[in-house]
Amino acid sequence: MKNTPDVKTHPAQRAFTLVELAIVLVIIGLLIGGIASFGTYSKNAKLNTMMNESKILISAFNQFQTRYGAPPGDMSNASGSWAEAAGRDGNGNGLVRRETALPVLEERYYAFQHLALAGFIQGTYTGAANGAGGATIGLNVVGSSVDKSAFMFDHPDAADGFVSADTLYFDGFYGNILRVAGLNDNSANIPALGFITPKDALSLDLKFDDGQPGLGNITVPKPNAPDACASSALTTATYTTSNEDKICYLFLKMQ
Repeated sequence: MKNTPDVKTHPAQRAFTLVELAIVLVIIGLLIGGIASFGTYSKNAKLNTMMNESKILISAFNQFQTRYGAPPGDMSNASGSWAEAAGRDGNGNGLVRRETALPVLEERYYAFQHLALAGFIQGTYTGAANGAGGATIGLNVVGSSVDKSAFMFDHPDAADGFVSADTLYFDGFYGNILRVAGLNDNSANIPALGFITPKDALSLDLKFDDGQPGLGNITVPKPNAPDACASSALTTATYTTSNEDKICYLFLKMQ
């Protein structure tokens, strides 16, 4: 009698039902949506923090001016109050900017040193430009919560404050401003790079100002290149929200 080999029976393999597959797809979709939502939340949180940092710097600037009778950076006798400010006196004309009349005064960098020496902001700042006018976050300018962006006080080159036919600023009256812009690591330049999208800029402008890129207390650079943050007509200018690249930076008016 032949030996009959053992036959091992295997349980039938069970496939996913359509209902189970649908549940799996829903879970995957929720996970992906959650990750995307977290990314959006994180970006918005950074932008809101940046605007709060701007308010703190503007408040510090105004409080300094009230206490010392001059804006930080433009204070002509800063070295008389702080030995560390030797060689960092402004010219006292009320405008915080790079004064090109000899001797050249880098008041935009003096400002952070003056504020820190007076105790209005934390940190230690050199008050000096790097090389031929450059900025470095934490060394002579304050960085913002948005990656590779920095703050800088400035003023358009208009003695009476009215800007007309400028290549950078929309027409209008400007006092001292706080610039918020992208900055390369160890840059030889001032903060002047786009770091947010036109949609982000519009969102911030709507939340904190009037939503118009060339008017109000929040403006953006006047378009002079194909990748412009906003259209060029002053009163009808709009943000170019169809462009999703980071091409925008901000000017915040302080008065």
